[in-house]
Amino acid sequence: MDAPAPMIEIIDDISPRPIMIVGGGQAFPLIGSEGERMVPRYAQYAGSNAQTWVIPEATHCDGPARRPDEYAGRMIEFFDTTFGIQ
Repeated sequence: MDAPAPMIEIIDDISPRPIMIVGGGQAFPLIGSEGERMVPRYAQYAGSNAQTWVIPEATHCDGPARRPDEYAGRMIEFFDTTFGIQ
């Protein structure tokens, strides 16, 4: 299986659709800490419909484990707003 294209190369294809970009603030082996460095960069490429959230104590994919209630709440709010559910 081929590796997917780098996010920075395809993220502007999502625009103008809303996108939620979540990153961790802690270093992760082979990836590093993408939170402070990459999340703002992704948002810049994604456009004005991008929302961002860096979870300082999370690594690459463990945001839901670090802040389960807040993560769920933010995702539900994002999808409700995006799909006009409220």
